[in-house]
Amino acid sequence: MLRCVAAARLRWLPCNGFARGLNEPCRTPHCHGGGGGGAAAAAASSWHVHDSSSSGASSWATPNCDMVRLRPFSAAPARCGEEEHLGDGIEDEEDQRQLKQMENRRDVRVARKAFMEYLHVTRGICFNDAEHMSKCAPVFIGKLLEKVKDAAKEPEEREEEAPFRSKVKRREMRDNRVSKALARLFNFHPINEFEPFFESIGIAPGEYEPLLPRHLMFLNDDETLLDNFRVLCNYGIARTKIGRIYRDASEVFSLGEGVLASKLKALEEQGLSKTSVIKLVVSSPVILLRDPNVELKILKWLDDVGIQRDWLGRFLSTKKSYNWRKMVQVPQFFSDLGFTKEGIAKLVRRNPDFLFSGSGKMLFSVVLMMLKAGSGKKEVFELFMNFPNLSVDNFMRNLRGGIFFLAEVGVSEEDIKKFVVSNGSVLGSVQLKKPNSILTHLSVGKKRLCKMIMEDPQRLLKYSLGAKVSRLPKVDLHEASFKEKVKFLQSIGFIEGSEDMKRALKTFRGKGDELQDRYYYLLKTGLDPIDVVNMIKVAPQVLNQKINVLEAKISFFVNDMGFPLSALVNFPAFLSFTVERTKLRFLMYNWLVDKGVVPPQLALSTILACADKRFIKYYVVKHPLGIETWEKFKKEVASTKTTQLVTPDD
Repeated sequence: MLRCVAAARLRWLPCNGFARGLNEPCRTPHCHGGGGGGAAAAAASSWHVHDSSSSGASSWATPNCDMVRLRPFSAAPARCGEEEHLGDGIEDEEDQRQLKQMENRRDVRVARKAFMEYLHVTRGICFNDAEHMSKCAPVFIGKLLEKVKDAAKEPEEREEEAPFRSKVKRREMRDNRVSKALARLFNFHPINEFEPFFESIGIAPGEYEPLLPRHLMFLNDDETLLDNFRVLCNYGIARTKIGRIYRDASEVFSLGEGVLASKLKALEEQGLSKTSVIKLVVSSPVILLRDPNVELKILKWLDDVGIQRDWLGRFLSTKKSYNWRKMVQVPQFFSDLGFTKEGIAKLVRRNPDFLFSGSGKMLFSVVLMMLKAGSGKKEVFELFMNFPNLSVDNFMRNLRGGIFFLAEVGVSEEDIKKFVVSNGSVLGSVQLKKPNSILTHLSVGKKRLCKMIMEDPQRLLKYSLGAKVSRLPKVDLHEASFKEKVKFLQSIGFIEGSEDMKRALKTFRGKGDELQDRYYYLLKTGLDPIDVVNMIKVAPQVLNQKINVLEAKISFFVNDMGFPLSALVNFPAFLSFTVERTKLRFLMYNWLVDKGVVPPQLALSTILACADKRFIKYYVVKHPLGIETWEKFKKEVASTKTTQLVTPDD
């Protein structure tokens, strides 16, 4: 409303875009004779500059260009004379802007001080309330300054007096004129004190106009409002947040003496801390007008699942609103879906926004979208079991964006629904780039990109916003090798397109002819062809190793460990482990068997497949000397390997 007030609040900006007249020449009248430069400087320091060329209620001109101005509540004498450029007494435009901003800030400070003294001294409002109203009602302060704008202008001075008055003295006189004008305004034209009060508690001018009392102007006339306001302040609620309580539940400020304090106490007795009560009251003011036992049924549910009641206070935001009655539907939904109480508690702890994001509205939006795609109860259950580590709002946004992405790259509606049902968690966990961007970076067409995504949904994670996408190699470079692998797998009994073939193709690292040679070597060792095929299905990585490596491992398995070759059929992954790992594990295992602390016939997979930490935890530590012996065997195996590496071949 008052641009100069906004300029005072944004004084840290290098250029004040709110002040009027910075980019266009401003003109003001001055008196004839000497002191023209002083008059121009005085005009530059005024609160508001009028354009003498414009007509309006503020001034009129005689045929001789004599100007008579209307000056409400101003202590300055009238001005007259010809027009002269504002910048005549200022050398640089930057100096002019700085001077204008400085004087505007002084006017705001003077107005705040005068207004605070009026509220505190004249009206009897307590100092803290008066100070807050004067500092936190900039729009109202701007209105006051607009009414006394003429008082800020420099009065006409005689030529012989001007050189002997310092800038500091001029500013003091200017401040004094503004203060006197405001005091005169307050005395003869009383203000509606509810306007600055509502603005100071956080209600915008456009919002508080319907809330203004019709038959009251002074705050002290509504003692109930002030008493309840101070109860909220003393409880710890920020004054600027109380406006939201008044806007959403004005009946709170009509409660009788002691009622509001008892309601706040009742909320604390629900098991909430004072901080949580403050957040609760500001975000949901109607809670003060209702029975908390009926409104906050969610607290009983927290008790049932073992979550402390005050836990919810950590996630409440005073910038949001909550519907506590609808929020109870969230745990009931998870219960109907098949989650136990412990499962619901774990799920809500991990994703508290299931409750607090729209009071469950966003959660049910995700569920509705999954149901429309064709998901059943089982698929929705698995979705929440594997829900990604992000807010439900972002998940919903990513899921919608992912569906549009699939549609743009040419996926049919039916395939999109199937993709959402089977890969909803993947689609919602990443914010994808635009399709055109991905197509450009990959240098592929929509058909190929669609095929790649449908074959490997996890590939979408590489196309997230901000991720670097590299151009794909040409298909022809690997087409021959890929065909050889497929041909090889078909020749040994794999069905094209089966899950076994897909997994094997993803695992294979060698060329097609190399895989064939390694398969033949396994047959030469004496294994049955059917057993070898089953071994490849279970552990395709077996064929990723060179023939000499396979030969060394099989020799160690049969000759050193004493196992029959057929034992590899039940545990083909043995060939994936190094000889050193196998030797260390069995040295330790045999030692533990001799000590009688582990059973003597454990499966190969039990001994080898687990990690070292798990092996130590469940087996090694069973004997008091287990850790010491483990480290001893480890050194022996390492030294044996080093000796083999440094010993030259004869």
